[in-house]
Amino acid sequence: MNRRFFSVFRADGPSPAGQVGRASAHWLIRIWIGGLACMVAGGLMAQPAASEHAKRKRARDSTPEAVSRPAVLSTNLFPLLDADHPLAPLWNDSEFQRRLYGSYGFLSSLEPPMSEEERLTWRQTVAPALRQEPARAVEVLLPLARPEASAVFDFALGTAFFQKGDLTNARTWLESAVAKHPDFLRAWKNLGYVTARAGDAAGTVRALARALELGGADAATLGLLGHAYLQLGRPVAAAAATQQALLFKPDDVSLQLQLLQAWSASGQYEPALKLVEELLATQPGRAQYWAWKARLHVLRNERPAAAVAYETLRRLGGARPDDLFALADLYVLLETPETALEVYRQALESGGPAGWDRALRAAEVLFSQGQVTVAAQYLSSLGDGRPESVPPEHRATWLRLQARVAMSRGDWDRALQALELCLEQYPLDGAALLLAAECHAQKGDREKAEFRYQAAAQIESVAPDALIKHAQLLVRHQEYRRAAELLQRAQRLRPRETVQRYLDEVLKLAAQRPTTS
Repeated sequence: MNRRFFSVFRADGPSPAGQVGRASAHWLIRIWIGGLACMVAGGLMAQPAASEHAKRKRARDSTPEAVSRPAVLSTNLFPLLDADHPLAPLWNDSEFQRRLYGSYGFLSSLEPPMSEEERLTWRQTVAPALRQEPARAVEVLLPLARPEASAVFDFALGTAFFQKGDLTNARTWLESAVAKHPDFLRAWKNLGYVTARAGDAAGTVRALARALELGGADAATLGLLGHAYLQLGRPVAAAAATQQALLFKPDDVSLQLQLLQAWSASGQYEPALKLVEELLATQPGRAQYWAWKARLHVLRNERPAAAVAYETLRRLGGARPDDLFALADLYVLLETPETALEVYRQALESGGPAGWDRALRAAEVLFSQGQVTVAAQYLSSLGDGRPESVPPEHRATWLRLQARVAMSRGDWDRALQALELCLEQYPLDGAALLLAAECHAQKGDREKAEFRYQAAAQIESVAPDALIKHAQLLVRHQEYRRAAELLQRAQRLRPRETVQRYLDEVLKLAAQRPTTS
């Protein structure tokens, strides 16, 4: 302020000029004090901001992030999975690999502290090693990841082991990192990825759930969490996690198929079917979607719709042997056995020896539906008609089916020929013993029939049926008391209402003719 301004406040009182300008002077004082207050306040506000800006700039210049992320992405990424691995669509994705590799960088809000000495070590020693082979990074980090050292070193060492494909050591060091710093988001995420690769679904859920608590939600984390829940048999939780993952990547096919799997496993067939139809609207020629549509219709007991979907899959050339067998089974149930036979044969041609179990079950489906003629034609397509052409583990079933075909035609000798051959190789085959006993009974050879029934009664899986059939044979010969005893034994093994009623009738007959029964 100039001298003239302050002259209005002289100790000896105001001058005439001061008297004239008193009001103006007071007004100017108020303006000046107000302005000074504003400048002081502004300075106080600006100083922390400038200081904070300077701190941030120094932190950027001095933190490992500035030197830990290579300018050009290294080609030494994490080991890829085989194409048929359930995690392959996510794991082998280049974006996921880049993000995983980028986890060496720092997230300041969720990072463990580092001393100035550790920061210097990171910049000068660790960061250059991370740009080289993972083995070099491990060599550098091992002596640095001491118990008293920052958790950042444990994390970096665990991630380097992970990059090498050493899941055991990777897990050990990442667990050490989260033990030192429980809010270490990057460590929890990478620990979840390691456990997922190791097949530890429970460990994956624990690690990734913690990462989500810390705010680490993204498509990869939620997708892997959903996959882990599926492995643990928790499809509802799997569906919830996968749906959240789809919020980040709504067009991700692997996530959509995972959601289908979760919905299907949890019985949510309607939304699953709607999703499949939505996918087919965009890609009607994709066989995988038709396979899902067919299976969902089967689960909903919609046989005609399932047959249409499987037939479409077949004509697209994407049907596997199991799909063809399922389609043929549907044709049998829809009472079109001739069409079923054609598809069964196609399934056999595409299935090879590995499809024998499913192929023989198809014959049993035909028998159960009364399609004996078609079953006989179908069986003739299996192998070259000789038992030696059938794999040993399926030979007994094949021989029994051949016997059933002969029995349906009344050819008891031919049936017994197949059954005796079966029992020579598999003497404890209960089903073959029962069929052989029935053949002997039909031929009128009671003694041999009873011998086979008695042998079958010693086999736990068929004992109740053997006792009942033996009792029926005795009833035909009016030996009611012995028949009643066998039926009572059968009821003790496996109580059934129909058998009890039959037993009551036999007991009445035994009471009426005690001397002959």
